[in-house]
Amino acid sequence: MHFLLFWAAAFATLCAALVLLNIFDSVIGNDLVLQSAGKEALLAGVASLVEGAGLWVVLFVIPRAGREMYILFLPALVVGLIYKVAHFEDWGKIDVVMLLTFQFAVWFVAASLYAGHFKSAVIMLGFIGAILALVASFAKSL
Repeated sequence: MHFLLFWAAAFATLCAALVLLNIFDSVIGNDLVLQSAGKEALLAGVASLVEGAGLWVVLFVIPRAGREMYILFLPALVVGLIYKVAHFEDWGKIDVVMLLTFQFAVWFVAASLYAGHFKSAVIMLGFIGAILALVASFAKSL
């Protein structure tokens, strides 16, 4: 049951990250090339399966890995690789990095709100907003 919850959460955050990346790219004047909705949903399903399985393995299968959460960097790398291969000609490296950054931000804000840490969620939103404004100003000047 935990595995399905992790998979669903990873799918929801990945879809939200794709929407946010599309909005961000349209704001800076870059066209984000996405495949059809069905193909993107399938791609997000496979990528979120990797993320959900990675989180489940770290928390429930490997006994000491719960203290060493940096190991979750590996499923994120696999997800980045999946999206880079699926959008090989259309996306640059920065698009994959921005996708993973948006997903991390969505995860963090959702987890903070779920845990009742509203101040942390607002701080994270402000921090990510400031960084995105900085990136957008550089991108528009290029």
